[in-house]
Amino acid sequence: MYKEMKKLMMVLSVFALSLMAQAQDEVLQKYTEMGDVNTAYVSKRMLSEMPAKALDVPGLSGITDKIEHMKVLVSRGDKAGKQMGTKLPKQLESAGFKTVVNTVEGGQNIQVLQSKKDPTLVVVIVYAKPQATVVSMKGDFSDWLPGLGK
Repeated sequence: MYKEMKKLMMVLSVFALSLMAQAQDEVLQKYTEMGDVNTAYVSKRMLSEMPAKALDVPGLSGITDKIEHMKVLVSRGDKAGKQMGTKLPKQLESAGFKTVVNTVEGGQNIQVLQSKKDPTLVVVIVYAKPQATVVSMKGDFSDWLPGLGK
């Protein structure tokens, strides 16, 4: 009976984690469907073959070995950029993310959000009016920023 309960709890945990990732994807999906947003999926292998500086996301070059995969959204138009820079953080917070960094650097508002239930899910939003770049990542970020993964 104990083994059956343990197995059930494990299955429920995996199901809950997949729902969290799905909620994150649903929030980002509407932005990928906008006509003025470019979207790219980057696997660990692809990331190892390209320089992180090519993404132009502050802090990313030091953690590329920790990323399992990521999705990058880049706004081409002002409307999408404004929505990604201002509305997306609130939408992610409603989906169970918390803001762990919110700073301005070189005229760019940089916000890092992490899933409360799955610390391996992190979203970085770089907003320099009127353009925005969003990087949704999965990986081990426990020693990237203070408080992540804890």
